[in-house]
Amino acid sequence: MKASRNLLPLLEVNSLQTEFKTQGGLVRAVRGVSFSVERGETVGVVGESGSGKSVTALSLMRLIPTPPGYIKAGSILLEGQDLLSLSPREMQKVRGSQIAMVFQDPFTSLNPTMKLGEQVAEAIRLHNSLSKAEVTERVINLFEAVRLPSPEIRYHQYPHEISGGQRQRVMIGIAFACNPKLLIADEPTTALDVTVQAQVLSLMKRLQTEHNTGTLLITHDLGVVAEVCDRVLVMYAGQVVESGTVQQIFQAPKHPYTQGLLASLPQIQADSRQRLVSIPGQPPDLAHLPKGCAFYERCPKRILDICSQKEPEGTTFDTGQTVRCFLHGS
Repeated sequence: MKASRNLLPLLEVNSLQTEFKTQGGLVRAVRGVSFSVERGETVGVVGESGSGKSVTALSLMRLIPTPPGYIKAGSILLEGQDLLSLSPREMQKVRGSQIAMVFQDPFTSLNPTMKLGEQVAEAIRLHNSLSKAEVTERVINLFEAVRLPSPEIRYHQYPHEISGGQRQRVMIGIAFACNPKLLIADEPTTALDVTVQAQVLSLMKRLQTEHNTGTLLITHDLGVVAEVCDRVLVMYAGQVVESGTVQQIFQAPKHPYTQGLLASLPQIQADSRQRLVSIPGQPPDLAHLPKGCAFYERCPKRILDICSQKEPEGTTFDTGQTVRCFLHGS
């Protein structure tokens, strides 16, 4: 991680709450999430489906569909400026130029009726006053930077004419088109095979290093987190239940949920006949959360008279690692 000379973090999220009004009740998708991202740093966000990872990312971009969703409370500070205080027009100028996002499925994210070069050019023209020739040159250079073969040919092709890995490279090119300060990558390698996944991650890391971009990487893959991240946020039921450096989370996890996630990873040296460890049960319904700790019903270390009655608060250790659990003084 590159040290920042600026006292303010690149991104600082404080007590963020995002909710959705549905027929089944009020879904509290993000419940008081707080974290920061420094310049040049990669922060991984992990957790099961439904834990609030993607909703957190969309909240940062102010892309929550309203209705039924809305950001109820909190602040999202980008270099000290609260994005929640901006008008829709002002926020539109921030997207792409200061914050960019790479989505999980590049095929649905790209417009199938537009040529690839035009889609990247559109992002550049939105935030820059350049001539048509300058924009075209910029797109070709971006295609070369993301290592698309034959960039001049790709410029005139449509999304269905290239592979999934190449489409994701185009999405990364769009994300870096205006040299954003913060990149949000939501499961950017899920639909790719292992070889292409490694290439895409390496590409993102190289571009991040070149531009000193802060990155928020959302993923289910703990192997990816160990490979490319500096710090980790573990989310469960709309909350960050543990955070710390990669070394802290992988070598000394404190929350039973984090311990369960790591224990469920297959071990290379393990007996092939041995059953994989799994976390019992299912995540809670965010529209009908239990009274106490959200992980109570699934937790092997629960304290009966406490965990079922009261929601734990966060505890911060001298090392900077945080945990939301009664086992550690909450």
